[in-house]
Amino acid sequence: MPSGATENSRDAASAARGDQEAGSRSALAASGVLIYAAVRVLTLAVAALLLHHGRFRAWSLVHLIVSWDSGRFLYIAAHGYAYVPGYRHPDSILASYPGYPLAIDTIAWVPGIGLKRAGFAVTIAAGLAAAWGLTRLGMALIGDRRLSLVMVAVWAVAPASIVLSMVYSEALFCALAIWSLVALVERRWLMAGVLTIGAGLARSSTGVALAAAVTVAALPTVIAALRARQPAAMWWRPAVALLLSPLGVLGYWAYSAVRLRHLGGFIGLEKNGHDSFDWGQGVFLAVKDALFDRPSAVEVMTLFVLAAAVVLTICSLTERFPWSVHVYTLAIVVIALGVGPLYLGSKPRFLLPAVLLSVPVARLLAPLPAWLLGLVIGVLGAASVWFSLFLMTAGWAP
Repeated sequence: MPSGATENSRDAASAARGDQEAGSRSALAASGVLIYAAVRVLTLAVAALLLHHGRFRAWSLVHLIVSWDSGRFLYIAAHGYAYVPGYRHPDSILASYPGYPLAIDTIAWVPGIGLKRAGFAVTIAAGLAAAWGLTRLGMALIGDRRLSLVMVAVWAVAPASIVLSMVYSEALFCALAIWSLVALVERRWLMAGVLTIGAGLARSSTGVALAAAVTVAALPTVIAALRARQPAAMWWRPAVALLLSPLGVLGYWAYSAVRLRHLGGFIGLEKNGHDSFDWGQGVFLAVKDALFDRPSAVEVMTLFVLAAAVVLTICSLTERFPWSVHVYTLAIVVIALGVGPLYLGSKPRFLLPAVLLSVPVARLLAPLPAWLLGLVIGVLGAASVWFSLFLMTAGWAP
């Protein structure tokens, strides 16, 4: 056979393999998105059912979706960081990050949508994007289609995952963080850097964890290239990602400092809101109360969730993942457990960005038959909704 014909056949075979891989990847993404959507519909249906019974009767589903911190995000989307009448600390509105309200404002101008519907639309769209990204991340790290899909389902029913159906910023941050991790694993440096900027504007506290992951991935690559005297074409992309990654966090901290006329303005805001890093003192006091006093049922259940998260963190660190991914997971867990001393009930929500805590659970559930796996996920989803509503009706913010 002539060499030209051989090359043409190789090119055709390579193109066919590429098309097959793209089709397989698209099918996996679609399956992950559908699983996530099904879980969200299930949890909203369970919430609607529970809100007609017992202690939950005072709420409605619409009120639930825009309750608690949702009001802050909607206010910022409508008025920016203007003075909020009636607030004990008028500047405390600055403790809410601008990325999510900006996304809401971007589509709220469409006639007939309004702020509340726009906020819900951003949350749902971001959650679907996060589910898509999680299937991609699962395949990149583990290479198992079924396990990747189960990871999506497990993450979607995690404790406090009800905020993935509320006007909260978690879904947007998780989408940006997951796709940034995908970019890191696939060595798409510029994409990782840009997405990390967005994540830092959506939630600067957990944005620090993502910036740390980019640093751990990019810095050794840049140093090794410079030591080997490689041309700039070999290392400029990770170097740019390294420089870009903290800009979202630092940019908002700088804005807060200017607004408050104090270099440590954002840190002061968190202290005033009892939401600064206290090295786990709040969790320690809660554990002490649970062991030696008469803790409430809410406190006990929340501590059980936190203990499970610690165990899952240890298990996830045994996975053969890149160090950058492990650093991200560990940093998210440390930040979630270390802020306080108040907001113990919010810590399960703070753990949602640690998406790879779903891996150990997914490994346990993946061998189950499809019907039994679906039943388990459904039960876990219903339990997660009940847990969140129980916390909220007890006066604990999600």
